Amino acid sequence: MKILLAVDGSKYTKKMLAYLTTHDELFGGDNEYVAFTVQSPLPPRARAAVGKEIVDGYYKDEATKVLDP
Repeated sequence: MKILLAVDGSKYTKKMLAYLTTHDELFGGDNEYVAFTVQSPLPPRARAAVGKEIVDGYYKDEATKVLDP
């Protein structure tokens, strides 16, 4: 089974991940977990002012803050 996990870096996300890692018997051992996060978009003028490379780096940094352990 594929299980999609929405993560936002909150304490609730951390509790959910801790629970899942210690209760594998609930879903069985052959699951595929995918974690994803969504970033709020920068305002269009800010994106235009700083350029694509900086905007992409910003989104990557923000996602890394949430997804890294």
